[in-house]
Amino acid sequence: MKRIAALFVLLTFSLGFAAAADARPASSGPNGIPAAQQKPGTLLSYEQIGLARNYRATAWRIKYVTRDYKLRPILSTGIVVLPGNAPANPAARKFIAWAHPTTGVAWKCAPSLRATPTKAIGGLNDLVAHGLVVAATDYPGLGTPGPIGYLVGKGQAYAVIDSIRAAKQIPEVGGGNDFGLWGFSQGGHAVLFAAQLAAQYAPELNLKGVAAIAPPTDLATLLKANLNSIAGRILASFTLASWNAKYGAPLTGLLDGVSQQLIDEVSRNCVDDLGSQIDAAAAQKGLDKQFLKADPSRVQPWNGLMVQNSLYALNNRAPALIIQGGADDIVKPEVTTLFVRGACQAGANVQYVMLKGKGHSGAMEAGRVQAVSWLAQRLAGQPARGNCR
Repeated sequence: MKRIAALFVLLTFSLGFAAAADARPASSGPNGIPAAQQKPGTLLSYEQIGLARNYRATAWRIKYVTRDYKLRPILSTGIVVLPGNAPANPAARKFIAWAHPTTGVAWKCAPSLRATPTKAIGGLNDLVAHGLVVAATDYPGLGTPGPIGYLVGKGQAYAVIDSIRAAKQIPEVGGGNDFGLWGFSQGGHAVLFAAQLAAQYAPELNLKGVAAIAPPTDLATLLKANLNSIAGRILASFTLASWNAKYGAPLTGLLDGVSQQLIDEVSRNCVDDLGSQIDAAAAQKGLDKQFLKADPSRVQPWNGLMVQNSLYALNNRAPALIIQGGADDIVKPEVTTLFVRGACQAGANVQYVMLKGKGHSGAMEAGRVQAVSWLAQRLAGQPARGNCR
């Protein structure tokens, strides 16, 4: 049992809302979204939630409209946190869009549905201390009609960006247009995609910087490299199950019937607490390193989807901070290093920090204070100095 728990340290990857708009529009569109409320970022509802006494902040659980990878309207939920020391003038308030790591691909795995939903927001104490308003998406499909687009770059990026638009519509929040992007693991993948798309998708917002810890970039390489571990097989199961549902990509060329059943069972579990991690580990027992009949990067349409949802460079103008654990067994440091080299060659302003001896969750623990401080400096207007050279 202890061994399983240790392995899953690497993975640290009912809505009773108050109405925010007319509940009876004339017609409805896709996913039951009212036709008059399908604009990206539209806040549909919000509900104040309690925080621990040591937090001088106010928080809400929200539901809002965003877009899927094909730009079709879709619902997402999330959390918004307004620090008590945020600027009194709403127009002066600045935002951080947080993207969470892997919690699972089942509806119940939404962080906002947990008993303490703000616990999933990385570096929240420091973000609040800096007076930054935080918007933390669940991603569509977690807590809302699915399926979740797990590691689907565009869809998760849109949900991250639209969480800022929605947060600004809470009457007590308001806010200016400056924001930063912040994510870990799966969330690092989401915010790097969001950085690429923000200028075109949300031109009214001003992206000041993006910070990512252990972001998956080259998905095909990481998938193959991780199949010999429990965590790797669970993450592969999440990806295969999600893309099969989201894109309609067939599994028959990759898996036999037994493996398909096991992947379905694995995907019913969350991985954001010890009990559910143990259940996921038990569900994958029938899978081994050879459970794939073929390499997805060599089978259509999986090969195209792997490329479509991978990152090989950065072309955004906003500066980036990438933090990587040198002993990470999930997001391999050599893969992240190649990505950073590509970003540097493309002319991106990147600061790359390698934390020697740190594993996947260890990099988050060791790097989050630096990441939040770096983002606060960008939002304060301080210039960023990369270390590409």
